[in-house]
Amino acid sequence: MGFLGEMCPCAVQGASMVGRIRRRRRPRGAFFRRGGRKDMSTGAIKRHYEKVIAACCFLILFTNVGLPSTSFSVFQPYLVDLPGVGNTGGSIIISVRTFMSLIGMLVVGRYYDLLNCRIGAFLASLCVCAGFFLYSQNTGSFIGLCAGSVFTGLGYGLGGMIASTMLINRWFRSNVATVAGIAAVGSGVAAVILPNVTVALIGTYSLSAAFLFESALALVLGVLVFLLLRNYPRDLGLEPYEAPEGKKAGKPGRARAARRNRNVPEKLAPLVLVAMTFVGCISVGGTSYLAVLFTSEGFSAEGAAALVALCGGCLTVAKLASGVVFDRVGTKRGSMIFFALFIGGTLLLCLSDMGNVGLAGVGVFLYGLGLSLGTVGISVWSIELAPKGREAKTIKNFQLCYALGGFIFTFLPGFLAEAFGTYLVTYVILLAMIAFAAVVVVGVYLLGDRRVSDSIRS
Repeated sequence: MGFLGEMCPCAVQGASMVGRIRRRRRPRGAFFRRGGRKDMSTGAIKRHYEKVIAACCFLILFTNVGLPSTSFSVFQPYLVDLPGVGNTGGSIIISVRTFMSLIGMLVVGRYYDLLNCRIGAFLASLCVCAGFFLYSQNTGSFIGLCAGSVFTGLGYGLGGMIASTMLINRWFRSNVATVAGIAAVGSGVAAVILPNVTVALIGTYSLSAAFLFESALALVLGVLVFLLLRNYPRDLGLEPYEAPEGKKAGKPGRARAARRNRNVPEKLAPLVLVAMTFVGCISVGGTSYLAVLFTSEGFSAEGAAALVALCGGCLTVAKLASGVVFDRVGTKRGSMIFFALFIGGTLLLCLSDMGNVGLAGVGVFLYGLGLSLGTVGISVWSIELAPKGREAKTIKNFQLCYALGGFIFTFLPGFLAEAFGTYLVTYVILLAMIAFAAVVVVGVYLLGDRRVSDSIRS
């Protein structure tokens, strides 16, 4: 008999009980180890939730700006061919959307006082969804199409750059411009992806089917953002994100310095708002009339389309690049760089009557890069130039002035062309506007830096 056989019965029973106890503990220990790994995984996601917020801002602009605005031009040829619409009706449909976006921006401060960003952005996406659904059901009714534009305009005004900028301001203390650039790319990506999908759907099915697809897309993305978005870092027990010193975009301390509140003097505030209006004029109005500028100066329709596509591609890249540049060299120097590109590109566009395709290509390239100031630039300026305690109101006012400028130059170029026989006059005026905006914005930053230097010396 072996060793166990020589043991007393009670010893054998005790050993058996110990074995059973050990066997019971093993699954329990495994369970808690698995739970621990799960908790660690959840904690890691929470610690890096700023990346989720950046993705949400990207999707917000893809849905509420990209669908109703930047990619919508693909529908325009089909709309003007509809019975009872025509060229005039097509312009009115766009104008209704632009006007309603202005109305939305006028009340957006009160809107987000009543609703938090999570609910507010979701309702804005529902407006875009409802607008495209109305489009899909009213391809034979001009009034119905205008009703759709009412909703898409509200979605743009209530849930566009203002909502995104407010969230970035809450969640990030460093690399703000880079995040704003990533978010702004959302509307550009929509302009790259959706036109081809839309044309394919119209060719295979119908115009109504294409509208219905974008309605469903707005709903799905709106729900996704609602599920992921959180209003403040404190909702998850976090602090606003600040990159470690070794990972900040630029020199140590640069990112935080870029966020310094500059307390712009009240007497300069009207000039700054006029500058934002002028940036809206050239960013919205100038872009809308690029194709007709080139065709009216003798370029072929194919050549004009290629130049417009080049401009769109440059803008998409520049939205991200400008944010990185702002964080690396500071907002003041970054603004100087992109204003110089903007002014140079607009100047070359004013020479379109020479008929030089190469010169026009360089002009469009520079102009497209400078256009990023209309998205990333205004977002960063509104955060940095806001008086203390008035950040949300300043963000709204900057975006409202931008939209107002775009609305004005939706109509004005046509009247100028009728009066002078060319669209070049429009771009000469826009050149003067962007030069004025550059002087004001850069001047405000220079003035702020000088006041800081004076206070340090004193």
